[in-house]
Amino acid sequence: MKIVWQSLLGAAVIHILYFAAAMSVGYIKTITYKPNFSAAWENAESLPSAVAFGSATSPLWYGGTFLAAAIASGLLLVVYKKLATQSLGTEKL
Repeated sequence: MKIVWQSLLGAAVIHILYFAAAMSVGYIKTITYKPNFSAAWENAESLPSAVAFGSATSPLWYGGTFLAAAIASGLLLVVYKKLATQSLGTEKL
């Protein structure tokens, strides 16, 4: 049961890092953006009348990636513990 909790924690850490990185990149892009008003004014006829601000991902997708990350973390933990016990010579024959 300990491996299940550790793998869930690993999946949570992976997702937190992903969302933090995505928000950091968006923040840095927003801060460093310098619009070119003169070029936009000259091409005003080609500007669209409606604007889309991105898209939304289904929460089921994030649930699936969380489950996949938890399974991958669990497998890595099992393999790591198996290799650690073999290298120490503590495994019984």
